[in-house]
Amino acid sequence: MRWSLLIAVFGLSMTDVASHAQRPPDDQRLGLTRSASEHAGFFASTGVVRFQLVQGRLCLDSPWHRKGCQNRDEEGIYESITVTAERGIPSMHYVCQTPDHHLTLSVQKADSVRIESWFPETSERSVLEQPELGMISWTQSRGDLKEQYHGATLLHVRHADPINFDLHYGLLIQRLRRGQSLQSLSDATQMAMLAQVANDWLPDVVSIRACVDDLRSQRRSRRIAAERQLLSWGTPIIPAIQSLSADDLDAEQANRLRHILRRLQPRVDDTPSTLAKLLVNDHAYWKRIAGDLTRDQLTLANHHLERFGAEPIAAPADPDQRIATTRD
Repeated sequence: MRWSLLIAVFGLSMTDVASHAQRPPDDQRLGLTRSASEHAGFFASTGVVRFQLVQGRLCLDSPWHRKGCQNRDEEGIYESITVTAERGIPSMHYVCQTPDHHLTLSVQKADSVRIESWFPETSERSVLEQPELGMISWTQSRGDLKEQYHGATLLHVRHADPINFDLHYGLLIQRLRRGQSLQSLSDATQMAMLAQVANDWLPDVVSIRACVDDLRSQRRSRRIAAERQLLSWGTPIIPAIQSLSADDLDAEQANRLRHILRRLQPRVDDTPSTLAKLLVNDHAYWKRIAGDLTRDQLTLANHHLERFGAEPIAAPADPDQRIATTRD
C-alpha cells in the first residue's frame, strides 16, 4: 500500500482549551510546537478543520473551521473535503481514495462521526459509527462474515480487535491526532490507570449512590452539598452515574445528574491521565484490557474493582489453554 503518500494528505494541528472540570497537567497539554505537521493538507495547521479527542471520542473543534469545498487528485490519490456549518457548529465530509484503500469520514454537527473503510483487493469493509450520545459501534464485514463491537469510547472498540482496527483506521486517527496513534494513547492510559489504582483514593459506588440519593433531599443545602461532592470527585464517577436506571431517579435527580455530566465533559483534549480518571471505574474497559495485564496487574485491578463495588474479572485463559479448549 502507498501509505507514505496517504500519510502526506493528512495534516493537522490543534490547540487545547483549558477547562475547570478536567484540566490536564501543563506537561501533557498539546501545544502548537508539538502539533506542527510536516505536510500541508486539509487538516494542516492552516487547514479547514481541526479534530479533538474528548473523553475517548473524536469531534470537531467548533471554533476552528472554514466553510467550503476543496479537492485534489495527485499521484494516484484522490481526496475531497466539504465543510458546512450551522450556527457556528461545523459538519464535514471527507473522501480519500487510493488504488488500495478507500476512506470516507463524515462528521455531523461536530460530534456525530462515521468512518467507512474499504479494501478493494479483499472486499473487506469496516464502518465505525459514533453517535452524538451513546455507544460507538464498529462493524467489520468480508463476504458473508460480519462482526460487530460496541463501546463507550474508541479505546473500548479498538481493544475488541486491535490489529484490524489499526489496519482500517490507525493512520487516519494518527494524523487527526497530529502524530499520536490511538495505540500509544491506549498503552499510556493503561499504565496511568494502574498507577492510579495503586496510589490514589477513589470514590466507591456506595458513596456515589449515597450522594445521588441526596440529590432528591427536601433540604436544598443537602442537594447542593451532594452535587458539589460529586463534581469534586470528577470523571471517575461517570461510569457509576451512567449505569443508573432512569426508572430509579426522580425529576430533580435526573436534571442535576445531567448538569453534573455536562460539567464533567469539557471540550479539552484527552491525555493518558484524564482518560485514566474517566476509565478507572469502568468495568467494561478493564475487561477489554484484561488480556494485556500481568497476573499481578489484574490482581491490583480486581482489588480496586471490588473496593468500588464491581465484580472482579476472571483471568483470561492462556493461549495454549484456549486452543486446547477449542479443539475439545
